[in-house]
Amino acid sequence: MKKILIADDDRSILTLLSYNFRQNDFEVTTASNGKQALELTKKNVFDLILLDLMMPEYDGIEVTEILRKKGNFTPILILTARDDDDMKLTGLSAGSDEYLDKSTPMKEIIVRVNALIRRQQTYNVNPEPSDNVVKAQIPSIKTDRMEIDFVKKEIQFDGSILELTKREFEILEFLVQRRGEIVSREELLKHFWGISDSTETRTIDVLISKIRKKLDNQYIKTKRGFGYYFDEEN
Repeated sequence: MKKILIADDDRSILTLLSYNFRQNDFEVTTASNGKQALELTKKNVFDLILLDLMMPEYDGIEVTEILRKKGNFTPILILTARDDDDMKLTGLSAGSDEYLDKSTPMKEIIVRVNALIRRQQTYNVNPEPSDNVVKAQIPSIKTDRMEIDFVKKEIQFDGSILELTKREFEILEFLVQRRGEIVSREELLKHFWGISDSTETRTIDVLISKIRKKLDNQYIKTKRGFGYYFDEEN
């Protein structure tokens, strides 16, 4: 049975979420604030953590940042009553895997949660490559300004360590390993989020923009209408 931690200070929302996830065969643990959620992650292993954005003690973004800094990479979905692209960018940059409005239908929230769990399980077991994924992993790559060690998960840019979130690093790694190919937004959504809804391109665009900014707007290029590709030439 899949285990989920749900943290929200609104008792009615917490009850609604808990009921629906239990109806879909989840083992549910609840928390009413960020501090309690963090304490529960120390004692339990969850398949996914669902956080309210605005809650006492620590908000959803703060909880995400603390967990990521401690090396906890359990999939995190943040729910918010705010439909704000800037806040969504902040949440994704902090290390969350998904960011949904609370007006999202419950059925879709559950679908997204299951997709994130499947994606994490696939990533962890490192399955044999198929025609649609990388066939030959390279351990490192070096350009005139950047060196990436995929084993150590470390990037040096202009001689200094570059800090990327886990998801940013994964997307950069995916594009590097597929260098010479154009990767569509839909393929990135399917690979990292387990969904194929082409309308959800904003998430990809936001993360690509963040990676580009950290790389001084080099290396990741766009083929308009087709997708992204890695170009090691400046």
